[in-house]
Amino acid sequence: MWTLFGLPSCAGLRQPSPWVLKVELAMKYLKIDHSSQQPQILRIPSSTPTGKVPCLIMEDGPLCESDRILRTIEKRCPHRNYPHPADEDHALGTAFVRLVEDHLFFIICKTKHLDPVGSKEMWDQMLSKQPGFLKWLVRKRAQKMMKARLDSTSLGGLRDEEVYEEAYKDIEALSAQLSKGGFIASESLSIYDFSVAAHIASIFYWRIDNWLTPLFKENQIFQAYLERVAKSVGGFKFEVLAPIES
Repeated sequence: MWTLFGLPSCAGLRQPSPWVLKVELAMKYLKIDHSSQQPQILRIPSSTPTGKVPCLIMEDGPLCESDRILRTIEKRCPHRNYPHPADEDHALGTAFVRLVEDHLFFIICKTKHLDPVGSKEMWDQMLSKQPGFLKWLVRKRAQKMMKARLDSTSLGGLRDEEVYEEAYKDIEALSAQLSKGGFIASESLSIYDFSVAAHIASIFYWRIDNWLTPLFKENQIFQAYLERVAKSVGGFKFEVLAPIES
């Protein structure tokens, strides 16, 4: 049986990594039987062969990077392929995947990691069994790394109000596209929805107070969209009722 490694549950999300969620949605649609592992976050470098997540362990070795995993597992499922509706718009699908993976993702990261109150609560949950000093140390190191990463993107140097405006533009673009049909690139599910839904879910269901989640929840279209995707892949739970012990 294949094993998929992800992050430990946090802030109401069964899987807080949108990249792991993306793989899980694809595997659910393909009906791939697999086990899931959510090692404590400090143990991920030593618990997974690739040192990061998502990491899928297969018979012939480990795979990392979500797109590579999606390509490989479809090839291993000769009797079931990803959906390709007749009205699928590949150009739009690609554009919106780039929007969420290369832009919205970093706004989400800023929201979660660089807010002093929210980031403390996140790491308190992620490292619930660790001493306070270690939580503080990990949080400060993660914030430093995230800030450096954000500085290399188009968000680098923007004021908070400018980041808010960028987030609003992303949300408006996603909302406008979803209002045209049931899914992001078609009237029915396509491979592009795995990534778009995963990234939206990673902040929509985030239960730690922040300014970004309410922007998504103001528009009912996102709740309906996530429910449609979950149903279309065969039933999928983004949330957990209680934290999973790490």
